Amino acid sequence: MKCSMAELRCRRARWAAASFCALVAGCVTPPPPAAPPREPVVSPVPDGDWELVASTFIGAGRIPGVPRATLAFRDGTMAAFSGCNRASASARLVDDWLEVGAMAQTRRGCPEPLGSFESRYFKLLAGRPVFLVDGDTLTLVAGSQNARLRRAGGPAGESGN
Repeated sequence: MKCSMAELRCRRARWAAASFCALVAGCVTPPPPAAPPREPVVSPVPDGDWELVASTFIGAGRIPGVPRATLAFRDGTMAAFSGCNRASASARLVDDWLEVGAMAQTRRGCPEPLGSFESRYFKLLAGRPVFLVDGDTLTLVAGSQNARLRRAGGPAGESGN
């Protein structure tokens, strides 16, 4: 059976392409094996009392006429106060993230804008935020939300209002 000139050219082109691919495949180095996953560093949250100074959900850190929101860590637990309701949960640091257990909270009806503020504040705490302490400032960041708190009470944290 005779092949036409066009068929011969097509076969040669296929053979050349296959040869080139085989040559290139032989030159490719496989990626190095992945490093084994490391265990996260789990540690207790340093004990301390904090009060909200500023956040993405309320610039001045407080709503006029409402007590300042607070956060406290003691012996592996967290206690938060929004200015209306209180919440508590277990808390620990996993690498640089604050990991909070299921939060138990009071359910008082909060007038606006306090109700919206509280919802966003407690959501930030439960949202596994990055936890960064720099001197007397604690910063929590989760996605586009963040809060900056200052150390409250005690000799190291007396910073006034």
